Amino acid sequence: MQKFWNLTFIAMVFLSFIGCETTSRDTHDLSGYIPQNTQTVLKIKNWETTKRDYKNNPLMKQLKDEPFSNFFTDKNSIFQFVKPIGNVLLCKETLKDSSSNFTLITKISPTLFLPDSIANAIHTNIPFEGNTIKKISKDASEVYSVIIDSIFIMCTSEALLKNTLEGKAKNSTLFSKAFKLKNDEELAYIQQLGAIVQNDSTSLTLAPVASFNLQLLPDGIVGNGVVLEDTIPQLLSVFKGQIPQQNDAPAIIPITSNRAQTFTFNNLDLFQKNLQKFTVDSLKINPLFQSINEITEIQIASENVVALKSLDAEITWEDLAKYISEKESFREVPLFSFTDENLLFTPFYPLLKKGSFTTVFQWEDFIVFTQSEATAQTLISAYQSNLVLHNTPHFESAQLQLAQASSLTQYSLQGKRSGLFSALLSAKPSTTKDFPLAIVQLIHDRDFAHLNFICKETTKQTQSTHMVSEVTTIALDREVLGVPKFFTNHNTLGKDIVVQDVSNVLYFISTNGKILWKKQLDGAILGAVNEVDILRNGKKQLAFTTSKTFYILDRNGNAVAPFPKKFKDNITQPLAVFDYDNNRKYRFVICQDKQVLMYDPQGKEVSGFTFKKAASKIILPPQHIRIGNNDYLFFAEENGKLNILSRVGKERITLNKTFAFSNIPIEKEGSDFVVITKDNKKETITQDGKINTQSLQVSSNYHFTISGTVKVTLDDHLLRINGQLVELPLGKYGTPKIFTVNKKIYISVTELKENQVYLYDSSGKPMPSFPVYGTSEVDLADANKNNKVNLLVKGQGKEIILYQAN
Repeated sequence: MQKFWNLTFIAMVFLSFIGCETTSRDTHDLSGYIPQNTQTVLKIKNWETTKRDYKNNPLMKQLKDEPFSNFFTDKNSIFQFVKPIGNVLLCKETLKDSSSNFTLITKISPTLFLPDSIANAIHTNIPFEGNTIKKISKDASEVYSVIIDSIFIMCTSEALLKNTLEGKAKNSTLFSKAFKLKNDEELAYIQQLGAIVQNDSTSLTLAPVASFNLQLLPDGIVGNGVVLEDTIPQLLSVFKGQIPQQNDAPAIIPITSNRAQTFTFNNLDLFQKNLQKFTVDSLKINPLFQSINEITEIQIASENVVALKSLDAEITWEDLAKYISEKESFREVPLFSFTDENLLFTPFYPLLKKGSFTTVFQWEDFIVFTQSEATAQTLISAYQSNLVLHNTPHFESAQLQLAQASSLTQYSLQGKRSGLFSALLSAKPSTTKDFPLAIVQLIHDRDFAHLNFICKETTKQTQSTHMVSEVTTIALDREVLGVPKFFTNHNTLGKDIVVQDVSNVLYFISTNGKILWKKQLDGAILGAVNEVDILRNGKKQLAFTTSKTFYILDRNGNAVAPFPKKFKDNITQPLAVFDYDNNRKYRFVICQDKQVLMYDPQGKEVSGFTFKKAASKIILPPQHIRIGNNDYLFFAEENGKLNILSRVGKERITLNKTFAFSNIPIEKEGSDFVVITKDNKKETITQDGKINTQSLQVSSNYHFTISGTVKVTLDDHLLRINGQLVELPLGKYGTPKIFTVNKKIYISVTELKENQVYLYDSSGKPMPSFPVYGTSEVDLADANKNNKVNLLVKGQGKEIILYQAN
């Protein structure tokens, strides 16, 4: 915004020159010697500083055919021997063969140019109309210079210099006005704008001349100034009479876009009148655009997208109704078929590219039109995961140099530099490294427009910092059943994915989305798939139960003998896996109503375990908690009894109280055990059997979980992490989960109505770019061993989604 207000002063100075016209040469004014066909002038306050800045600027040297970077870095150029003091004009004229002539104009000074000090140079005097032109040749470089009226002129062309001496100077009223604008920086740029490729097809002149300060920074460039209008209608004139509106386009531009352009208006009738000067079509703008004040065109892959920012979405949809029909939803977002028979967007040509659209949907205040349903799905995925330009660190930095409202703004992403950005700098379209974003902004104001543009360096590491990317979306054959889980790949030490569908098929999937195998099971998996190593050789197996079978499979989907084990009576709780001493001598516990069966890795029942049957149905999965050298096994019964047993099934702690168990597992808090009951009581049990009861003033949607030193509670939307309160948006939340990945602790929780996954660190700080889209609990891991956190979650219907948090 600061840059915008600075431009107000520039504009006032500009207006003071309206009506003034320079047609005769001021022999003491450097501008009187600007060659007549000059397209670009640099006004330089400090020659050596500007030369150094051009040489060191990492962006300018990457722009294709950008003339001044090459000029200042050409070591063989005789211009390298010029040492001006004070103001300098450096003029460029591009010839038909795309080569350039340069002219330097400055006041003479004692050490300005010492041609005799140039080794191996050839000097030639050329008399011309009472003046002596000095030609100097060295190697392949050749220049012509003259001193006239205490002004030194050096040029790459003899003919051009002679024309200047004959008085053939630049005689453009607008160029003169642009030149006389006040410039505060070391370097000012006056650019005669030619035809600019608009929408990759049509060449149009936006405006005749731009004048701007240019800052050449160690990490990029920043420019601000004005673009001037002529009496001849040019594209900038379509914004005459319009009040620039707030730009919200960055919230709708996916980070994978190649480019985007947004324009705003507040007077549709006048806007249409101005646009009709640029098209032969007599089509009128549809009245539905009365409720629109910003239109954004986005190029993503090979398709174009148009997004309309609505002031009242309900009114816009009413006006759209005759063109659309509902087809289906994607991730709870309704998609509509769109019939563009009335050429809805054609009247906005040339601001919008001509094309047809098939699908439309709404995202927040935007009505989005796409050329295919697949692109609509891609956009929705990006929006739900916050993968938009507005959330990138490079945009956050750039917007400090921009106004909040504009008439026209161009965004060039993925390092691609084209459009107005290239035209302002006399460069050709090019691709730059480590410069992911360039923005050019125009704010119309009477007969000119304020100009802001910026392109800053961002390393790949910084580009990805604080961003979440959707690595892959995997579609199963049927809808997902349960929650997808990571499974260790013992070959790579990374992770694969296991998940089941509603037809009870188990899938084993790589993190690049390839389905490695599928296996039909005899029922739904109870609980989660456990990761075990029953052969104790580092190779992992999958252990789990259905209601009828105890399975152990290797990573190729093959049964590990003597499994599977079939059961006549139903298994009623998920498989419990105990590894008392972390030596992989597992004990597998299966519950069948009241019955308890314990097996060893060979599939044999453990005879030494004496707790064979409970007094009533076991209603929670059996648990093992170790404190010091003591093992505690927990079996919660329907009658309220909590059995706390030793390894062999003997009672380890005697309790004289029963509990109304909730679905919350028993937790270890310090050296005690905690039971959270249905009636919201916290029952704390010591190792000698003493019980302390605390009534919790919480809602019915209360969760409690502990992992190591991290305690997490959730009461409706109030999340507490080690006592640190995090107030979530109102909603319906699932169970919070605690994960440790790469020695860092993360807490996840999913809002189940809006399908938003939140992620926090152990201090309660939200992870950047969250929430993301997801419909279930999540699993977290460094799946590719690249020190990045991967998040696995169920999506819509058949899909599972793998994210990467950078």
